Amino acid sequence: MSISDAVEGLLGERWEVWSTFSVPELTEKARNTRIAGITIDSLTPTDARAMHGRLRDADWYLGAVEIIPSMPLHMAVFLNSMPTRFRIFEDSLYVFHRQWETECDDSRDHGEFKEWKASGIFANVQWEDSGVRETIFDPFQEVEDFQRLGELDELILGQFSSALGETLIRCADADPNLMERLHGALKAFENHESSEGLAHVSLSCRRFTEKLADCLYPPRDEKVNDRKVGKAEYRNRLWAYIAENVTSDTTRQLLMANIADLGNRIDRLDNLSNKGLHSEVSTSDVNRLLLSLIVVAHDLLTLSPPAGTFRYDPYEKFIRQIFENSILGSNGE
Repeated sequence: MSISDAVEGLLGERWEVWSTFSVPELTEKARNTRIAGITIDSLTPTDARAMHGRLRDADWYLGAVEIIPSMPLHMAVFLNSMPTRFRIFEDSLYVFHRQWETECDDSRDHGEFKEWKASGIFANVQWEDSGVRETIFDPFQEVEDFQRLGELDELILGQFSSALGETLIRCADADPNLMERLHGALKAFENHESSEGLAHVSLSCRRFTEKLADCLYPPRDEKVNDRKVGKAEYRNRLWAYIAENVTSDTTRQLLMANIADLGNRIDRLDNLSNKGLHSEVSTSDVNRLLLSLIVVAHDLLTLSPPAGTFRYDPYEKFIRQIFENSILGSNGE
């Protein structure tokens, strides 16, 4: 196999694998450089791009490639030949080691460990025992296991991508402003640099949920099922919407429980923020809040088929402005 063929095998047909290389670039590097590599577990595409940005000026760093277990060359080059060295979770780096390395003389690579801590890339760097994974005692390293892992990855991505796509379409149908608020929440989470920044995400989630309630069940003066459903009672309005659109008791209870859970998460983060306890707001808490928000939005927006009456409310102000400008322009002539 030629170097160019090997590179194309690594980057996939039509470069379908995410990487910081192009085929010609990596081919040139492979011809002129002896390349070594490390594998990192649980690295998201966003974190991979951020890490690439921090490392690209280092003399020893060439770039990064996504590993797809179902690709034969990836299985041979990365998964079978290159042990996983690290795991990234939130803002922490976990350096894998074997427990036996510490039983007599500590033979772990403390020099590398200190370098990672000194780099400042991660808030925390700590050891993690990898046990018997990726050793001769690991029975889950066969071809079938890697293929199953790759298929599972594709199935999960396909299933969630479909649900997320439908959620976004329904948001746009209900009110394009929902898209703006959801974008604000996710963007705030993506760009946060402190616990205080995380606290602002809960506010964006509340605004999205309030707008969702406005779209699905506008405020009313009278009570519904002995509950107020005014402007401020957005949670009650979502419950009322479920009660009027779901006939199954089990489904109704599950949806209402999801709304209660979402509201409780928002309230908890809001309370911490109002008390100035930003340090107690964790990335995990906010990540779960966003997942809960998307699940609730998908569940509620897909309760009814899409072929409903078009809602002109979000467009009313802009339409009126166009007519007013047209009238003023005509009078000016």
